[in-house]
Order: sequence, then C-alpha cells, then structure tokens
Amino acid sequence: MEYTKLRKQRIRFLIILSMIILGQFLASSLGTSFMSTDTKSNDKTYDLQGNIVYFNSTEPVIDGILDSYIGEWENATVYNSEFGKNHIPITIRVQANLTHLFMGLSYTSSIYIPINTTIPVGDSYNNESHTWYTILFDRNYDRSIGSELSPDDAIAINYRIEGAQDSYVNGTNDVNSFVTDLDIGGEENSFSALTEEEGDFNEHIVSIELVKELKSEDIQGYDIELNPSDSMNFGLIVFQNYTASFNYTYLFENRPTILMTFTLEPQHTFFSHIEDYSKMDVLTYATQSDKTAWENMTSFSYFLSSYDMNVTHITPNDNYVFTAKRLADLDLVILAGSLRNFEDDEIEALRSYAASGGSLMILGDAGRRGQRVNELLAYFGVEIYNATLFSKELTVNSSISVDNSALYNLPYLSNTTAFTDQAIDLIEYDGSAINFTLKTGEGIIQLQDGDLYPTIEILGDYFIDLDKDGMFDASNDKSINDSATLQAGVELLRGGRLIITASSDFMNNSYVASASNRYMFLRQVQWLLGFQNTISFDTYNILQNEVVIDEAIDVEISVTGDNGTILDNLRVYVAVQELKTDINKANLTTVDDTNYNGSIIPQTTRDKAKFIDIVIRMHQRGHGYNETSLYQIYVKPINENPLEPDIIALILFIVSIGLVGVGAFAIKKYKIIEKDT
Repeated sequence: MEYTKLRKQRIRFLIILSMIILGQFLASSLGTSFMSTDTKSNDKTYDLQGNIVYFNSTEPVIDGILDSYIGEWENATVYNSEFGKNHIPITIRVQANLTHLFMGLSYTSSIYIPINTTIPVGDSYNNESHTWYTILFDRNYDRSIGSELSPDDAIAINYRIEGAQDSYVNGTNDVNSFVTDLDIGGEENSFSALTEEEGDFNEHIVSIELVKELKSEDIQGYDIELNPSDSMNFGLIVFQNYTASFNYTYLFENRPTILMTFTLEPQHTFFSHIEDYSKMDVLTYATQSDKTAWENMTSFSYFLSSYDMNVTHITPNDNYVFTAKRLADLDLVILAGSLRNFEDDEIEALRSYAASGGSLMILGDAGRRGQRVNELLAYFGVEIYNATLFSKELTVNSSISVDNSALYNLPYLSNTTAFTDQAIDLIEYDGSAINFTLKTGEGIIQLQDGDLYPTIEILGDYFIDLDKDGMFDASNDKSINDSATLQAGVELLRGGRLIITASSDFMNNSYVASASNRYMFLRQVQWLLGFQNTISFDTYNILQNEVVIDEAIDVEISVTGDNGTILDNLRVYVAVQELKTDINKANLTTVDDTNYNGSIIPQTTRDKAKFIDIVIRMHQRGHGYNETSLYQIYVKPINENPLEPDIIALILFIVSIGLVGVGAFAIKKYKIIEKDT
C-alpha cells in the first residue's frame, strides 16, 4: 500500500513539473512571436510630437521681439526642441487665426554670423555662407525632408533680404534643392523679422517671428493649404555659418529639429458618437502601384498617425503574413498598391475579418493579371480592371479631376464629421476602374444582408486600356460606355464595412497633399471606424409575449439619426432570427419618418411549442446597419395537446442507460485489488 501511494505521488509530481516546463516554453514562444511583428524604421523619418493650436484673435506684431509673451503670444502652443551637433535648445511658439499661422522662435548660441553688406544675388539661397533658417512644412505627410514626387513647402528666413521668401524643397541631394517659389498665382506674402543681441559669455540671443498664410491659393506652386481641423508636420533647419546646401548626410549630421505636429482646433459640431482616437488600432500595408514606388505610398499612414491613432505600417520588406489572430483586434485594415500574391489562407483571413464585422479599405491598382487581390474582392461583388482607365475624348487623359457632383450623396461624404467639415471639391484620380460582379443594392453578401453601391461614378465615354497604348482600340481594349465607377462601398449586417478604390494613387504622396483627397480619405476612414453617422433608436415595443402559430407579432420603434435628425430613405424591418440568419422578415412603415410600426407572422415548419427570436433592424446607405437586441417570443401550439415525444431523444436515453450498465459491469469485473507491501 505504501509503495502504491509513493508511486501515485511521484506521478503527480512529474505531471506538475511537466506542466510548469510546458508553460514556460509556451510563454517564451509567445513573447518571441509578438516581438517578431515589430515593423522596421526608416532612418530618414522622424517620430512626431503632437499638439493642438487653438484659433484666437491675437495677431502678434512681427518685429522679432519675443520678450513680452503676455498679449502677443500668451495663447500660443509651445514646443521645445533642439538642433545642431551641440543639441542647442530652441523654443517655438505656434498660434493661428482663421487666415494666418504665426510662429515665434528663440534660442541662444555661441555661433552666429551677423548681417553684413553682402547681398545675395539670384534666386538661390545656396550661395552665401552665413546663419539662416528654414521652416519646413511636411506638405505630403511623409515625415521626410522634401520629395521629388511632391515637394514640401518651406519658408526661407534670410534676414539679409527683407521679409521671408517662399520656397520649396524638392528632395534631391544636389545644392539646388531649396528652390525659390516664384509662382505669383496666389497670395503668398509671408513675412518675418529677426533680432539678435549679444549676451553674457559671448552668446547670441536670437529671436524670430514669422507669419504665413494658411492658404495661399498658389495652385501652381507647392504651398500648404490648411483649414480648421487640419494637421501639419513642421520642423526647423538652421544653417550656422554655412551655405544653404541641401544634403541628407549634412542635414542629419547637423541635426535639424525633429518634425513636430500641430492640429488646428476644429470649429465644427461633433457627432454624438465620439471615440478616443488613440484607442483605434489601424494596420496599413503599402506596396508599389503601377505608377508609384512603394516608398511614395506611405504618406496616408503617417497622415493617420497625426490624428493619434495607433497605426502599424507594414511594407513589403516586413514579410508580413495576414492571419485571423493578427486581424482580430484591429479596427481597420488598409491595403494599398499592387499588393502581392496573397496565399489562400491570407485571403480567407481577410474575407472572414470583414464578413465578421471588420473594416477594410482597399486602394487597388491597374496591376498584373497574376495578382490575387481580385479573388478577395470577388467575395464582396467587385473586381478591379487590370489596366488604366482612359477617356475616348483625346482632351481627357488618365489623370482625372472628379468634382463633387460625381460623389454619391452619402452621409460620410456630405455631412459634418468628427475629423473635418471641409468641403470636397476636386479629387485628383489616376488609375483603373471597378467592375461589379454582383448586382448593386441590397442583397445577400457573405451569407448576410448587405448593400453594395458606387461612391464615385463619373459620366463619359471611358475605356480600359488593355494594350496600354493610350488609344482606344475596339479589338483590344474594353469599352465601359457611358460611365465609370472609381470607388465602391459595402455595408454588411454584422458590421463589416468596406471601401474599395480602383486606384492606390488616389492617396500617394503627391495626392495626399491635395486637400480634397485628404478630406475624402478622412471622412471615409472615420466612417469605417464607426466615428459618425450612427442610427439611434428609442426603446422598442414588442406587443406580444407569446403567440399561436401563424399569428402576427406587432412591433413599434422610434428611429432617428445623430442628434435626433430625421433619416431619409431609411429601411426599418423586423425579422425572425435563427442561428444569426434571418429566416423571414417584414418591412415596417412610418408616417412621420421617425416612428415605425408593423407586424410579422413567423413562418415555421413545426407545430410544436418553441421560442423564436425577434429582432428589429435599421439600415440606410452610408450609415450602416443597426439592430435592437433579441427578444424571445413563446410560440404556442395550435392545440394544447401534450408535447409529442422526441423519438431520437428517447433512443439516445435508452442507449445511455445501457452504456452506464456496461461501464458498471466492467469496473466490477476488472477492478484492481491493492495489496499491502
């Protein structure tokens, strides 16, 4: 007996020890797998520091004197940064009114080449060795200094010339990268003033004040265009005793300030559905497009980051694999560019993510036939043509300007939103078109109610240039006749939302700088995140707790939009639900666009008593689906006879009794008799 007890104790000990070792191994494995998902950083990009700049009526006097902060700069947002190899501290104050941006800068340094009689000649700032400054505005949101695809705006503060000079940075490494913006189509009248005095220990106390238009309307140049609720990255480049030579090596060795971010405080009414943006987890995956390298498909990711979302940016270098586990906790997934050939499991993971309530944005491309993104889109009723969209009119090329009349009047395109209430005017577009493989309108998508519709559709005689010669050839190209769909939306009953654009270049680094493209992108992102356009309902009434088979169930409900607004063309219906599937449904009616009522007769194939689940659903295109909680109704049999026995259940019961008997016999016969040792 003692031996048996000892043996049992040893077995328990070995089991516990094995569980501990296995637990440590699993924890280590999980930790390693999570660490391996970190994205790689780019040496030439910056981490951002963000702040809000509030509008006020104060207009600082631009005289270079920053001694008195009360009155002039008391409402400014203050940034503390540093520049140069010696990490010289600098303080930057930023404030704005509805038309202008004001900046005040101050620092102390032992290096300063003062004004002399030499006057720069020509338009270049690269030919004089002296201390001067540039405020850089990251116009394309790529977190780098300049871009050949889309130059950044800059203000050169060359105090040897009166005021400040409008310029731009084109992103090249030669000495002419800072270029004077001579376009006079706008109202770029920036002005600056600088004061310098010598303090103790031969240090120079430098103060600078600057004013710049928020919108210069310089449409041929590269100026910023900022409206209320917009954000912008900016930084300061100080050349101390040096020419304005633009060279990445020199700049990063001499440390310009990091890029900082300001957001102009919105001047609009927020929707009732407000979330903490910083809690939103967004995954962006950008590859090259047919016309744009993948490095120039990154700006929309950084742009979203400026709104404090948790953005994870994936590039082709990361060898990222889409799995259901990775997608489960994401609020939004954005796929941009030609992408790559997804594996079957990845396509299924993305399909299931959207079908189960996830939000997906796809910025496609006129790519190669071998790419499989259309296999994913086919699940949702669309495909992207694999060649560029052209107009048969020779005066219209593949770069299309889409005015707001081509946008469907959807709430997330027309109503005030949480991110921006700026108008969408002209959208720049270059790419392919969408073909619908399912009928548009409400139907069954992914085994659930859904709505598929165009969001951008332009009129005209267009064709898909399959032979890529830029000319229409009826024998080789595909004519799409009177209109072309550039973007489509999908709304699913279980919460899934999709925006599918046939061109990733709609949001490349160049088009991000276009205000209307940004505003439309923001509106659609916040709709995908569920920040706006909610459908509200008051307590609904189910007028019966129980019914007889084939008897109607009466319902009442009051439905409105955000802040009690009336929703036009709203569909409200009551459904009988079984295993998350509507087995029958009936539309409710209204006389005042707010209060709805009606009835439904549950259709059933069995006449025995049971419970059924009733749910009321609401849907308006552009708002998505919403539903009340389930309500159980007891269905009484037509006659009150006792319940008929369930034959299958009876058989299972008899079999289980037999198994219990067999088990008892086996235990008795084969029981081990323990002996004392």
